Amino acid sequence: MRVELLPSSLPASGGHVSDAQFLVTYLVDGALAVDAGSLGLLADLRRQERVRHVFVTHEHIDHIATLPIFLENVYEPGPDCVELLAAECVLDFLHHDIFNGRVWPDFFALSTGDDRFVHATPVVPGTPVTRAGLTITPLPVSHVEGSLGLLVDDGQVAVAFPSDTGPTDDFWRHIATCPRLQAVFLEVSFPDTMADLATITGHHCPRSFAAEIRKLDRDVRWIVVHRKARYAGEIARELTALGLKNVELVEPGRGYEF
Repeated sequence: MRVELLPSSLPASGGHVSDAQFLVTYLVDGALAVDAGSLGLLADLRRQERVRHVFVTHEHIDHIATLPIFLENVYEPGPDCVELLAAECVLDFLHHDIFNGRVWPDFFALSTGDDRFVHATPVVPGTPVTRAGLTITPLPVSHVEGSLGLLVDDGQVAVAFPSDTGPTDDFWRHIATCPRLQAVFLEVSFPDTMADLATITGHHCPRSFAAEIRKLDRDVRWIVVHRKARYAGEIARELTALGLKNVELVEPGRGYEF
């Protein structure tokens, strides 16, 4: 399995890819996306066109920002359209608050017959679906209404994407039963000095991250994502000071092979 967190910022000075993360899109094996924060910004339109399934974990703007642009970029007349998968309440939000004829054309209403912009598929927590040769199990997490984390399994390895979440339990109980689990992309949004804000907004700080990974008694890679850019350095220092095993900071644009 190949996983890439798409870059979401312009290169830093010197032309190097910046590790500042503002938006969220993971590409899995090039054909499936987890969220569409930066998906529509891929300059290589052929890579966009390969993505046929987009799982939207929740409706916050950093996870859906370029979804309208992406759907417009890849649209071709005919029956072969992109599939959006999310909790039913998230799909309702996308239809009525984004694709509503005001913010963006109503692609849902325009998707009739064999000429469709998008196909919307509700997913149910705990019920796996199979797409692009992958089994994806949506699982509840502790964030906003309809938020789902994902366990993605190709039959040989599995990778978990809790998405945005604060302390949670059901997610860890479920993925602990997966013998092929190799890595978890887990967020740390705020430094410990902002732990109260992390709690209120359903996010992690280094201290709660450390408590969370102890809930999974497995030897896996913990890849830290979603550091708020202005606090990224502080978060990195606090995580280093904790001396946690198998913890690394994500590198946007890197292809992780599992």
